[in-house]
This record gives sequence, structure tokens and C-alpha cells, in this order.
Amino acid sequence: MVTQYGTGITLIALDLDGTIMSKDRIISRRVRHTFKRAIDQGHVVTIATGRGFAPTARFAKDLGVNAPIICYQGALIQDYRDGRAVHSATIPLNVARDLIVLSQARPLNFQVYTQDDRAYVDQMDPVAVSIAELSGIPVTAVEDLAGWLNQPPIKFLFLEQEDAVPELVRDMQAQFDGHLQVVRSWDRLIEATGPDASKGDALARLAAHLGASQSGTMAVGDQDNDVSMIAWAGLGVAMGNASPEAKAGADVIAPSLEADGAAWAIERYVLGEGAIGDESSEDSGYAR
Repeated sequence: MVTQYGTGITLIALDLDGTIMSKDRIISRRVRHTFKRAIDQGHVVTIATGRGFAPTARFAKDLGVNAPIICYQGALIQDYRDGRAVHSATIPLNVARDLIVLSQARPLNFQVYTQDDRAYVDQMDPVAVSIAELSGIPVTAVEDLAGWLNQPPIKFLFLEQEDAVPELVRDMQAQFDGHLQVVRSWDRLIEATGPDASKGDALARLAAHLGASQSGTMAVGDQDNDVSMIAWAGLGVAMGNASPEAKAGADVIAPSLEADGAAWAIERYVLGEGAIGDESSEDSGYAR
């Protein structure tokens, strides 16, 4: 049972989609206000997302993030204010080419993201356009994508039918065991990064970079790709709308996105507002 937090939290890492932002890309007034109050009171707040650097930087600037941001599922840590990269991890080129061949053979709807924040597909179709709209990064079609690729990419993104996603994740994890991190990031989305890239690893690196302790770090997320950072943080928070895997690894279950669960978590466990330990339902959040 979690009984006390508050003054010890110095670093807060928040997932974006499904945690502080709706599918309509709306961040509520309460979340924005709580975000600002935490920063104004001296806390360091960052975003940890699967999105690329350019679109994440726009959200970070809008919110007033005061730290480097974690992008591409932890494959990139970069400061949007001066462009300096803290850390980057790519997919080995031979592994990336093998994944392209496998994806084309099945066939799967996928895009490859390179370190220059660009996306590539083997053919342009409505699904490719849809993924580009989701990611916020322009996409380019390239003939013989595996042969054309000459630099280690930073991420793969797959958009498939929801009921097919779990099996595809298991297949990719088995096929590339030890060579890729493969996670479900949304109902229909699968993302693959290098073997050493995860939100948990990135959060640990960022905390060390900033001089923040593990016990003084809070992470808030909602999907399987957030499990590693929820587990690493001294206080791991899963949203009420989170996946079973995210909830299982969390110290605290916050209210849902619709109920501003991320704001609730910051108010209660960082700003010290509200009684700790009186949580009795998922509507109000609860501590394990």
C-alpha cells in the first residue's frame, strides 16, 4: 500500500496519448494548469512518448516542458529547447532489413522512421496516409525499401487490426528476441525499437542526466509501452483507462483520461493536495 509521496518527487514523466491527451489531441484545462503548477513549484516535468521528436517538441513547447523529452519509445532523448540530444539508440541495420522483409511477406502495414525524423514506406496507400496523420510526420514511399535503407533506423510503426495485434507482438518478440524491443502502444499500434530502447531505460538515463533519483521520479502512463517506465519509477502510476499490463506494474491506479487522472496524480502525489491513503475506488484512484 502506498501511504505517502509528495515532497520527494522531483522528476515527473508523462506519456502523451491516452494519458494527458485524447484521441482528438485535446489536453484538458485541468491537466495544463496542474502541469504548470508543478513546474512553477520547482519540479521537472517531461513527456515520454512513442511519437517522433518534431511533433513531440510542439506539444512540449505548448505545455512549457522544462526538460529534455523522451521520444520514439525511449530511442531518443533530446532537448527541444536547444536541439541537443542526450541519448539515441537505433535498430541495427541488418535487423531493420530483416524486419522489412518479414513485414512485406506477411504483409503488414508499416512505416520506418530514420534519425532525421522522417518516415518511409514501401508503397503509398490510405493506410500509410492514416499512419502519417497519427504520427504527425510526413511519409515518403521508396521502392525496394530494404535495399534503399542505408542507415540504422530509430523505429518501426505498424497499424493492424486490433484482434491481430497481440499475436503479432508475440511473433515479432520471438523472431527478434534480444535484437528488438516490440511493444503494443495503442489498440491497433505496434512499435519496434532497438534492443536497448524503452521508456524505462530512457527515463533512467534522463534522471541520471538531470541528477534526479529513482525514488524521486514519478511516471504516468496507460499502455504496454509504458510498463517499463512505470516499473522503473519510484512512483509508477497507471491511468484508469490503462492496459492490464500497465496496471499490474503500477503503484497507483489514477482515474481515467476523461477524469483527468494525470492531473489527479500530480495534485495528490507531487503537490501534496488531498488525503493520501483514502482512495477507495477507481473513480477516485487508488494505491496498491
